[in-house]
Amino acid sequence: MSNWLSAMVQQLMRVPAEPQLPDGSADSVRVFRAGKNYYRWLMLQWASAQVLVLLGAFITWQSTQSVLAKLPVWGKVIWLGVEGVVELSALTFIVVSYHAVRLNYELRWYIVTDRSLRIRSGIWSVEELTMTFANIQDMRINAGPLQNLLGLADVVVSSAGGGQHTSPSLNPHLACFNGVDNAEELRDLIAERLRQYRDAGLGDHDRESAVATPPSTALDEAAALRVLNEVRSLREALAQS
Repeated sequence: MSNWLSAMVQQLMRVPAEPQLPDGSADSVRVFRAGKNYYRWLMLQWASAQVLVLLGAFITWQSTQSVLAKLPVWGKVIWLGVEGVVELSALTFIVVSYHAVRLNYELRWYIVTDRSLRIRSGIWSVEELTMTFANIQDMRINAGPLQNLLGLADVVVSSAGGGQHTSPSLNPHLACFNGVDNAEELRDLIAERLRQYRDAGLGDHDRESAVATPPSTALDEAAALRVLNEVRSLREALAQS
């Protein structure tokens, strides 16, 4: 039943099950997930919000009982009808929001290849960010006291132009792997593939330069031969005159 409801919410939100793989070889694809404690933290936030909403609804209901008692019969019927619709809507929202939080965790993708990385997150508003290794400038691990308690951390990767902001949600030049429980492994993998990418790029560039640019000695010899021929022609013309 739960899986069926999750599938229905996913279809309702029109969220694709899997993102397309970023650039890179197929055998280099590594998929990371947020830690299980990250899911527990999301559910705790969701439950806290629902408790506050229910508490507010109960206080409102208690305060309206005196008004309800003074209404005529037809007014009470209308009041109870509206109250039923509100309660049904609230129950529906609770069910949908629960599965949305669950899907937000299950459909959170962190993908790393040998050329780029891709992060997709969100259910109500799907966000997908792709960053190539050619643009990566910095990488760090962030973890607050609560994250340390849960064994979680965020791996933040910044590209060109990403140093002016600190929030990934406000800056497309920051890619944040939120709530991972293997932050050091993820950081080391990206660092190693970034090093390999740059080493391979420099090697290709040097080989292309060597093929495209003729040796300087060949250019010097050709220029010297042209000058020598011009001097000989000038000497022969002077001798004839």
